[in-house]
Amino acid sequence: MTAKNTALIPVDGHVHLHSSARAPAALDAAAAHFRQARSAPSGCLGALLLTQAAGERVFEDLMGRSACGSWEIRHVPDEPQSLIATRQNEWIAIVCGRQVRCERGLEVVGLGTLQEFVDGNRLHETIRHVQASGALACLPWGFGKWSGARGRLVRTALDANDVNSLTVCDNGGRLEVLGRPGLLREAERRGFKVLPGTDPFPLGEDYRRTGGFGFFAAAPGRERPWHDMMGWILAQEQSPGPYGRALGPFRFLYNNIGIQWHNRRKRKEA
Repeated sequence: MTAKNTALIPVDGHVHLHSSARAPAALDAAAAHFRQARSAPSGCLGALLLTQAAGERVFEDLMGRSACGSWEIRHVPDEPQSLIATRQNEWIAIVCGRQVRCERGLEVVGLGTLQEFVDGNRLHETIRHVQASGALACLPWGFGKWSGARGRLVRTALDANDVNSLTVCDNGGRLEVLGRPGLLREAERRGFKVLPGTDPFPLGEDYRRTGGFGFFAAAPGRERPWHDMMGWILAQEQSPGPYGRALGPFRFLYNNIGIQWHNRRKRKEA
């Protein structure tokens, strides 16, 4: 359990920056959301857990920079999968992770890793590969993906894994009025930790949602921020406390129509 005097920070557990050009505005948006979620005026504002899909290289680009907009970028010598974005007396931990596509459009996320994984394998194989890498394996909920036959695959994966070897991710892109999806609630009842995140889409200004939906974790140190956060998450007896709201009906409709158009255009360009 969390000690009452432990300082907590907001953590967005599912972040796509999508492009380096959007990264400065996404960091600014995250800082604003983190301040709303936590009243502390300085120090560690929060953390962004990146879930880069195949072909996304924003973290690698940031590694080669000294600045991102108004933010100074610092390396973490003992933790290459983490960066520190600093502005005046505030800082945000940025932790690299990978999103891996597997059978039937389902996904597995490896949190806290630079390692790249092969897309297209079966769900259980992908989970095993991510776990073997030392990353924290996570099953992210996706609209329309956790029902029917695919929902049964997710439930089978939960049956096959220990609650300390696999987590699940709530998604800030879902419809708020419907509440947390049933299979996510079931996973949490069974002891799997739910780590919410925004999952911003690569269209319009959706990147401005970054940092607005997530969970609270103990404030990490600058020396090994992901090591500190992962250790704290795994030590908890239940899911960390969530913060933020998912989407209203109009934004939800706009985003889901927009992403279909965006994906269709990408397929034509390929």
